[in-house]
Amino acid sequence: MKTVRRMPIGALMAILVVAIAPAWGQAVDEEALHPAIPLLDEAGKHVLKSGEPYSPRTTCGQCHDYESITHSFHIEQGRDETDDDFGIRIGLPQLVGPGYFGGYNCMGGDNPEQLAKKNNASADDFADYGAAGIIMRCEGCHSGGGWMEKDRQGRRYDEVDPKTVKRFDGDYYNRGTNSDNKVVDSSVVAQWDWKKSGVVENDCLMCHIDQKRLQIFDKRLEVEDGPDGYDLWRTLRRDNMIDKGLFRYNATAILEYLNIRHPEGVNKDTNLVTVAKKNIVVEEGRYGMDVEYELDLDKDGKPRLTWNPAAFDKDGKVSIPMMGFPPNDTCMQCHRTSNSRRGYYGFGEDAAAVYDEDGMIVDDYKDDVHFGKIFTEANGESREIQNCNACHARNYYRESWESVDLDADHNFLKGNSDMNVQDSRDYQPQAKSCLYCHDTGPAPISPSGHKNMAEAHLALWKFGGDLRGYAKEELESITQTHLDEISCQACHITNKKNRGRELQILYKYRREEDGKLRIVPYNPRDRYFWKDKNSERVLTKTERNSVFEHVIKEDGTEVGQVKDPDTGEVVLEVSARISHGSLRYGDPETYEGFKALKKIYDKLLASKGVANPDVAMVWTEINHYLMSHNTRPSTEALECESCHNRKSNGVISSLVAPDSILGTGNVKEHEALPDPKMVEDGLVILDLPYLQVDEEGMIYATVEDILYYSLVNPSMTRLNNEIAPSQRGIAQRYSMTKAVNKAGIWDEAHRKVVMDELSGEDTYLFRPNYGVAPIRSVSVMTRSGFVLDMIMPYTSFRASLAEVKDGENPADAAKAAADKGSKLASDVLVVEVINSEGDVINGLLDVEMLVTLPYRGAFNTAGKLQILHSLDGKNWSNLGSDDILAVKPAHDGLAGYVVIRTVDLGHFAIADSKGAVVATCTLPENCGNY
Repeated sequence: MKTVRRMPIGALMAILVVAIAPAWGQAVDEEALHPAIPLLDEAGKHVLKSGEPYSPRTTCGQCHDYESITHSFHIEQGRDETDDDFGIRIGLPQLVGPGYFGGYNCMGGDNPEQLAKKNNASADDFADYGAAGIIMRCEGCHSGGGWMEKDRQGRRYDEVDPKTVKRFDGDYYNRGTNSDNKVVDSSVVAQWDWKKSGVVENDCLMCHIDQKRLQIFDKRLEVEDGPDGYDLWRTLRRDNMIDKGLFRYNATAILEYLNIRHPEGVNKDTNLVTVAKKNIVVEEGRYGMDVEYELDLDKDGKPRLTWNPAAFDKDGKVSIPMMGFPPNDTCMQCHRTSNSRRGYYGFGEDAAAVYDEDGMIVDDYKDDVHFGKIFTEANGESREIQNCNACHARNYYRESWESVDLDADHNFLKGNSDMNVQDSRDYQPQAKSCLYCHDTGPAPISPSGHKNMAEAHLALWKFGGDLRGYAKEELESITQTHLDEISCQACHITNKKNRGRELQILYKYRREEDGKLRIVPYNPRDRYFWKDKNSERVLTKTERNSVFEHVIKEDGTEVGQVKDPDTGEVVLEVSARISHGSLRYGDPETYEGFKALKKIYDKLLASKGVANPDVAMVWTEINHYLMSHNTRPSTEALECESCHNRKSNGVISSLVAPDSILGTGNVKEHEALPDPKMVEDGLVILDLPYLQVDEEGMIYATVEDILYYSLVNPSMTRLNNEIAPSQRGIAQRYSMTKAVNKAGIWDEAHRKVVMDELSGEDTYLFRPNYGVAPIRSVSVMTRSGFVLDMIMPYTSFRASLAEVKDGENPADAAKAAADKGSKLASDVLVVEVINSEGDVINGLLDVEMLVTLPYRGAFNTAGKLQILHSLDGKNWSNLGSDDILAVKPAHDGLAGYVVIRTVDLGHFAIADSKGAVVATCTLPENCGNY
């Protein structure tokens, strides 16, 4: 345990607030005894009577809005944003969604598993896993509900009639299991029996208990230097229930190890249930002694559960000690991957600063200067910063008189991170940030006592002599330029380590909450994939592994051998190993080895009917892991010389030094290829403009090149959301005034017209945070109401540039305009509504919507414009001028806008007699990120 010393009075350290958090403030972090409740099974029967596993949906759903809670982005992981064509739009056709469900998951290294599309023509087209397979692969960090409970149409898996399922449906078929849910060869694709397995309902207690309560009650499992209650719970849930296809039992596992003893409840150590086990074996493992066992199943193959009547009161109810807000250890059970990705270790005791006897901070890479400080929110509520909730949880700063929100919104506050799930929620509202807490929030905190951060930094740099040699009238401008261009994190996050090993920090531009691009620190996640240059098909893990034969040699060495399918000759041998539960093959060690593997992959695709296959290894960076924790004291921030050189007279140069951490002096080495010719010959494709290969074959990038490129494309992942031609998201509910502000309508006359039209207290607004400029200029507004309030949480919108293909050709819109004697004065845009089942529909139950479209023409009156509309992209009609509510012409090289009233969405274009006076997105180079 860390020894934390209080800082002596007078020690030089930034203090956020000297106030002490009130007793109520930290009470939100304390454990409390939940009111007594019955535990019910899926059928709503009491578990003491049925002997079945308990169901969080029927049990917790008695009082809480289970449906809404499990629809939060943190639980859904992109299920509600999936689309078979999702990846095709961004050049990654193997992906079907932006999140771990359907997108790049966190496991698998350079050969991650891919989720099958919803619709597949054959077993050959079926990717690595169906929904059931992904559940069994990723159960360790996901609590259930969302994608583990519902299909891509929003239906509970086990409530769909198996007879109605289309063959090779990615939600109802799986690779590597048979129709009895048993593991078989990966060549088998069979229908999964959801009726038998049940679904993985959300295990609410996985987040809402203090894990220190998990202990061993079955004495047969107690072993010296063996697993504790937490370890055994995870083994039971993951290895013995979910991985065995016993999905409906997942939430019951924790109740075997949860001690519900509490001063106000059960007065002795008590658990709720025991799962029958047999063949218990204790053996030495990697980290001590391991305990292995099998579940003792009944004649129907179901686990035998013994519920403990002593845990229930006379009314058959149980009182469970719970946490309203998850403690640090709970978050880190899944986010511990941040140790290696970001050098982040959570906001528990490890983050507390340690001081020596002289009051000096002892260097510790896990520390964060904010830990233990007091933050006061605008409502006057104060909390000590000691866990993730202080910045990311809603309702954490609620006042003591406010009732507990039984249906609390579980969409955690987030910003522009390295994950693209629900991008429309970024900064809506934002998590606590440097800017919010120290500069732009309602009560900015200035550790130095200055009015704002600009004044504080100016004073610091003047006092330290860093601005010596510059004219007095330039000092404020120099300081503000730094704050405009460089994020707080870039200077104040240093000395990052991956479990004790140095973790290199790179820098790039990112869009922040005020819309500005600033330099931020990050760590890239490089990955490669094999892709056919002609068909664009990306090989799945199953396909890539299928050409290898796992061989164990006489000396015990494991290798993968590749044989030519025509001759049977072994043409390649690579290393093999088991890592994170899956077999992984190494890369060839020579140029010739890669050429041999490429030829085999070409033959594999040809055998599947792909014409003229020509595969190549594509090297890219999938995620740019943002570093926004472990803030250091100001004395450990970057020095000016980290980025600038000193002139001969000692004055710091205003130019960024070419060889600095922001230049060529900061080089990321990704991977050493056997031969640089692999890039020259097209065997390896470098997917990002700043990736290069040196004469030794090392793939590398310099921060100088990264910064240059990220000014144009500041996306935080390879999904390239900042320059994407299509963006999907939900409509957020705001006050009418705030919605109009966020829609970018500032002209007073226009605001009045729009607000008169909305004429309500609250308004739903969809406006993309990202995408190319025309996409970010689109918005859809509609007044709130009873019906919309019910459907909007499960409805999304999508704004896209019209694709140049049959049915969606901008030329059709141009022709329609020409027929009216006009020219296009806008991009051709597609605005769609997507319902809870994933179907694209034309509108919202005949509800009137106000749509804002970017206008690149010069007129300012409705009578001069034509609003072209089409449901299919082919047949165009002209909306009447009466439905044009506001027109703002293009100005200063930027597009204006037109606000229209409509019931139907679809394809839109704006035409006038002159046409566009500002460049459109017809050509990629004109489709900027402005």
